[in-house]
Amino acid sequence: MRIFIFLLAMMSVAFVQDSKRKNATIRQRSQLMVTDNIGNVYLCYNDQILKYDADGMFIKEFSNKNFGNIAHADATNALRILLFYKEVSRIIFLDNTLSINAEPVQLEALGFPNAQLACTSMENGLWLYDQDNFELIRLNRNLQIEQRTGNLGQVLNISIQPNFMVEKNNRLFVNNPSTGIMIFDIYGTYAKTIPIKNLTSFQVLEDRIIYFEEQKLKAVDLLSYMDIEYKDSEFKGALNVRLEKQKMVVHYADSCTIYKQQ
Repeated sequence: MRIFIFLLAMMSVAFVQDSKRKNATIRQRSQLMVTDNIGNVYLCYNDQILKYDADGMFIKEFSNKNFGNIAHADATNALRILLFYKEVSRIIFLDNTLSINAEPVQLEALGFPNAQLACTSMENGLWLYDQDNFELIRLNRNLQIEQRTGNLGQVLNISIQPNFMVEKNNRLFVNNPSTGIMIFDIYGTYAKTIPIKNLTSFQVLEDRIIYFEEQKLKAVDLLSYMDIEYKDSEFKGALNVRLEKQKMVVHYADSCTIYKQQ
């Protein structure tokens, strides 16, 4: 079932098409935009990550030219931001001032030279997707293996080429474009697949998966599995949209627009 609605009402975020206003515009080229649960905005452009507050004010920048471009950033934990450099199999963790707070993680030295994805996990752990063995691996804060799924292609009898993952509410959400969003528990046990295909990223807010598709903000409710579409004409040409703290951040190739509820 698909429901078309004008009202965006989830958690502490509520937007009506005629009752939101532009709060700020960040003029900055970027390939990737993420947010944290405080409302800060992070923009990644090649080897740079730039942090802005919830009102679009620039805070700080970090870059490491030795590791190449940032493939993925995870700001789920605002105090421990993960930067994944896939080209050199490295992970850097930053604190809330965008300062390095630990030695870079050398995935090749840990036995994962072909890790394709990485994201943060509870208790300062992290998840990896290892393309060599088609499996998910959870490392604890000491970089020791705590969980591994085994070959997912064999376990699930599908082709595995995931391109995004995030842990939220003790569940791991892994996007496999050809089949949908796979959900695992914190131990790596497969639960089910939400058949939303061909995504590049999404956001998990409480019991909803929020995603941007065909220039529209959409969601699926994880309790009822009801599909929702949030209509808004402001999304033309956008790359992504995220919701945080009564704000909506719309990402374009050369800017980000922050809207807030009136």
